[in-house]
Amino acid sequence: MARARRVLAGLAISVPTLIAMPAHAGGHAARPAAKPIPTKAQNPAHCDPIGGWQPGDGSHDCLLPFPNNNFTVVDKKSVTGRRVQINGAAMPSDVAGKPISPTSWNRNDGFSVGSQLLTYVPGMTKNIDVGKSKMPRVDTIGRYTKPNSGVVVINAKNGKRWPVWAEVDKYTDEQSQAPRGSVEQDLMIHPAINFKPKTHYIVALRHVVKDNGKLAKSSPAFAAYRDGTAPKKDPRTDHFNHVFRKLQRAGIDRKSLYLAWDFTTASTRSTTGRLLAIRDGAFRTLGDDNLANGKVEGEAPKFQVNKVTDNPNDKVLREIQGRFTVPCYIVPACVPTGKFLLKPGLYGAPARVHVNQHAKFICIVPKVDGLLRPSLYGHGLFGGASEVEAGNVETMAYDHHMLECATNWFGMATQDVPNAVADMADLSNFDTLVDRVQQGELDFLFLAREMIHPNGFCSNAAFQAGDGSCLIDRTTAYYDGNSQGGIYGGVVCAVIPDAQRCVLGVPGQDYAVLLPRSSDYVATPDHFAYSRILDTAYPDQSQRQITLDLIQMLWDRGDPAGYAAHMAERPLRNTPKHHVLMQMAWGDHQVTNIEAETEARTMGAQLATPALVPGREGKWRDPFWGLTAMTGGTLDGSALVVYDVGPVRTVDTQVFGTNAPPRADKPNRSGVDPHGAPRSAPCGQQQKSDFLMPNGLVTAPCGGPPYFAFDWNGTDGL
Repeated sequence: MARARRVLAGLAISVPTLIAMPAHAGGHAARPAAKPIPTKAQNPAHCDPIGGWQPGDGSHDCLLPFPNNNFTVVDKKSVTGRRVQINGAAMPSDVAGKPISPTSWNRNDGFSVGSQLLTYVPGMTKNIDVGKSKMPRVDTIGRYTKPNSGVVVINAKNGKRWPVWAEVDKYTDEQSQAPRGSVEQDLMIHPAINFKPKTHYIVALRHVVKDNGKLAKSSPAFAAYRDGTAPKKDPRTDHFNHVFRKLQRAGIDRKSLYLAWDFTTASTRSTTGRLLAIRDGAFRTLGDDNLANGKVEGEAPKFQVNKVTDNPNDKVLREIQGRFTVPCYIVPACVPTGKFLLKPGLYGAPARVHVNQHAKFICIVPKVDGLLRPSLYGHGLFGGASEVEAGNVETMAYDHHMLECATNWFGMATQDVPNAVADMADLSNFDTLVDRVQQGELDFLFLAREMIHPNGFCSNAAFQAGDGSCLIDRTTAYYDGNSQGGIYGGVVCAVIPDAQRCVLGVPGQDYAVLLPRSSDYVATPDHFAYSRILDTAYPDQSQRQITLDLIQMLWDRGDPAGYAAHMAERPLRNTPKHHVLMQMAWGDHQVTNIEAETEARTMGAQLATPALVPGREGKWRDPFWGLTAMTGGTLDGSALVVYDVGPVRTVDTQVFGTNAPPRADKPNRSGVDPHGAPRSAPCGQQQKSDFLMPNGLVTAPCGGPPYFAFDWNGTDGL
């Protein structure tokens, strides 16, 4: 992590050369007087006026509310029956006035299953307004079922409500390089469980309260559709009448509506199809077509050991470095700026490059007797394979007889920082990052096969004992990753054929929600971070959230938000079932707890309870809504386990602990970051060891939950 930050800091001086930076006023000019529904001639970008957009606004608010079927077209060849179609002029523009190209977005058959539902309510800038509007907040999610809930999201087919919560954007309050001033703060509605794929949803907002305590008034366009005053020949009149009838059947009267709209989520094929295609194609080159049967068939990937370091320390017998061969799908030839070359059609698969990638690996063999359980190690944000040499990983290997192997996460390793910076400076190229991450996920699958194939690592003396016997227990492989490795590791776990148990350390999903809440992303006056790049390139603060929501539509293909429903008991095609252990740090500064919990609900993981000691929930009324409590002490399944370093306190001038996470979309910056706590805690390592076995269970070591870390005793500072 530190090395990646140094590279990022070094690039800071070059950011202005990537991005022209003319003066920018920020915010919006005063709006013209309300207009009726604009004509086609007045609305060539096909903006949606129901969210408040009016002719003359340009792309400001053009896409709101979002996601929105107004930005799709009927497509009979699509799995969902629809296809995204966003006009280029509707997309957010950079500092030079260049809009993001919608080309990659228009190859989706729907919107992200983790979508933030966005709209703008003039005069609503405080989260207290959310409560006054009777909308559930992040710690009162259960209120979504209330008959008078201010926000309702229903499945259009059956009228069933979906659990959601709402907040007003506070990310725009963060100090950064982007100009401040009069900005729009979106109302953001989040799914507490990822939306189902290939599903039509309707969103309804009612009795929305502004800062001044008065009810917000609908836009002229929406009021016309709601009140029946829109022209009968208007092409959307019938559509909205259909939406209103669906809401009426669900108990929502059209007269009560401030705003309503509908959207369709992307199909599983659209989201996961590319990664599954390159996985299946790559393993086919080895002679293995059946990846769901749990059998290692065909050949081993080719590999070469380049360096062996004996006895590097008192816990490691040898460190082994080398390269292994993986089919390349990044054009051209897996170079840093390459991306997929997609075959024609909405679901066109990536074409294979006829040059292989030679991915780096580093393995550590501990100084212990007996066979070693082989575990992949997933490194942190823009880090590298060398993180397998970290003290906590070496301790895990030594104390629990593990062979730990890592590779650089192609697409988001240290060497990828320049490409990531360039992609953030021009989001028309953001698919480059996502494509490369999927190649990186494929690399991990091939490394796992290398570890357990009889002709893989076992065929090399570096992985053998003195008598020539293999040091590796080849029964199965495992996965253990932290931070970025705990995030993208969820995708690896959803598609890996050779590991049925995965540990995700300090995990999360949905970067659109993670980033504004991450201390790694959000810059401050004395801290250069990635937000500085994006905010410099796209300085209109009123479009920050829609920009993040848009890139999440592409990111889903490599982000666990697109795979969480399939990580455990509902596997993807040609894929075995998996069990997942999630270890979360309460109050994490880098990866928000909110999305770890959403991921856990989506996959069906249970919660180790009590998760916290009384008093550590802070202002949160129900921090773990919807998670089923583990019973009986052990679990043959998937679970979320919380590790706590205690409240902020000072002992002999040294600061310890952290506060409960903020409920707004800001990073936690209080006290000491607990991000590294679960992986370092002896109880956390024992729990991982108990789980990473052929028939491993989620156990309750050290007397059971709640679990403490960084030497907190469960009482100091309360």
